[in-house]
Amino acid sequence: MQFSFEEETDDMVCEISESVVRDVEKAAIELLAARAFTVSELRKKLRSKKYPFDTIDAVIANFKSRGLLNDGFYAESFSRSRWLTSTWGPRRIKQALHQKGVPEAEVDQATRRVFQDGDDYGKEATFGMSEASMDHLFAQASKQWQRAQSLTLESRRARMVRWLQYRGFNWAVTNAVIRKLEAQHPPP
Repeated sequence: MQFSFEEETDDMVCEISESVVRDVEKAAIELLAARAFTVSELRKKLRSKKYPFDTIDAVIANFKSRGLLNDGFYAESFSRSRWLTSTWGPRRIKQALHQKGVPEAEVDQATRRVFQDGDDYGKEATFGMSEASMDHLFAQASKQWQRAQSLTLESRRARMVRWLQYRGFNWAVTNAVIRKLEAQHPPP
């Protein structure tokens, strides 16, 4: 009799843990259906729902092995999106990805793909950016430069420095863009 009781207990524990795993998987899928998450973000969201840590880790490992969670893909997608829509630079994107818990190697690889590889395979990157990336940045910076036409040259320069630095571009890129803007848009 005692032996069968242990079997029933083992079956109940197995059913409970399978039920918890299904609940965690369902919650994770619902979260991922709404938007992409990094592994770290998804783990925090699931932990806030008070699921057991070991179950969360098992579900995340399962999702990673099935390709449903991929920090490298997330980092590249995030980098490309912020670069094309918000003109964020490498430094600002790296900072945001670190805050999202993406590993350093994934962050570096993603920003390198977005800023250095570009469409210029085989060409040397200038200031850590491909020629296509520099052209895109210059086009965006030209719009900002034109908006400040009524300001003095010094004020326009200062505004562009702030605009570029806030977006995460280094001084070499900032200086190159400002010199090119001044050459193509000389003061009257």
